[in-house]
Amino acid sequence: MEKIRVIELGSNISAPLVGEILADLGMEVIKVEPPPHGDDRRRVKPEINGISIYFASTNRGKKSVVINLKSDEGYEIFQRLVKTANVIVTNYRPSALKRLKVDYESVKKINPKIIYCSITGFGNFTEEADRPAYDTIILALSGLMDMTGEENPVKFATSISDITTGLLASIMILWALNRGGPSFIDVPMIYTQFYLTLEDAYMYLNTGKVPRRMGSAHRYLVPYQAFKTADGYIYAAIFNDEQYLRLCKAINREDLAKFDTLQKRVENRNYIINELSRIFEKNTRDYWVNLLSKADVPIAPILNLEEAFKKYGNRLVYENEGVKYINFPINVTSNKSKAPKLGENTKEVLLELGYSEENIKKLAEKGIINTNMI
Repeated sequence: MEKIRVIELGSNISAPLVGEILADLGMEVIKVEPPPHGDDRRRVKPEINGISIYFASTNRGKKSVVINLKSDEGYEIFQRLVKTANVIVTNYRPSALKRLKVDYESVKKINPKIIYCSITGFGNFTEEADRPAYDTIILALSGLMDMTGEENPVKFATSISDITTGLLASIMILWALNRGGPSFIDVPMIYTQFYLTLEDAYMYLNTGKVPRRMGSAHRYLVPYQAFKTADGYIYAAIFNDEQYLRLCKAINREDLAKFDTLQKRVENRNYIINELSRIFEKNTRDYWVNLLSKADVPIAPILNLEEAFKKYGNRLVYENEGVKYINFPINVTSNKSKAPKLGENTKEVLLELGYSEENIKKLAEKGIINTNMI
């Protein structure tokens, strides 16, 4: 396969995650970082062998090049790099991109075939194009945070809007590459979250009912939630009537089998949940998981992260230069790559672009490129 080169102008999560995914799929991803510190995530502690663990989580498999794009010499380097690229992905503000002349209109004059993916909070063509858009801000504005939690709204455990936006942006880049480009891909985080609300949005749009917070419970299925046991928590995911009847038989509560349709269970939610809660608290997590699994009832222990890694996650873990990484979860690649140190590949890339050793030394002395790794 012909090498596909991706330029990443990104920081934090959404665009860097796209870069990591594309690197996992075998593309060459060059992360262009500003001096003196690069991506903001690099400065989040702790570090192992000079690499922030926080940074490592979204930057595996890339090359790092540090260029001062505000300088004429730095912009010349960028122009040369763009001519060799297939894709640019960024989550910088549109005004900053335009000011630096690295926006789509400027870039396509350099490389008319470029595929340009711009991630923003609210879209490139809106009045809020430059509005800061952190994960939690998008969750708050999309309705998702209001639907999450018990009494009070809460954020997700992970940066879910950043992550899902990165996944959808990756899909669009692959689509554009399949078409052969060129393409401008506008990815507004706020719209990706509306897309992901699925049945809750459809229920609201078609019935007018605003969903309320349900904690761990499902709005439309009963019982479908977490239950406390004598020593931990389990999650019961009863999707259909047959599973519910098997549950009733397994726990010796066939009197509850009278709620043998979903509608009856939804109407009698509080009674059913209270009865099941009393029962499950009488024995241990493992007892209920073993018993109900044998009865073919969808059940799982709620594991903490350590337990989850010991059970499943360690199959994905590898180590490179002292840092433990999580590999791409689908069997596409096992390159065991690492996150680059700041500017680690600056000299390598500039040599490829036709710069001489002397040119590179002078650029470094001027502070146009980084001086750490060359």
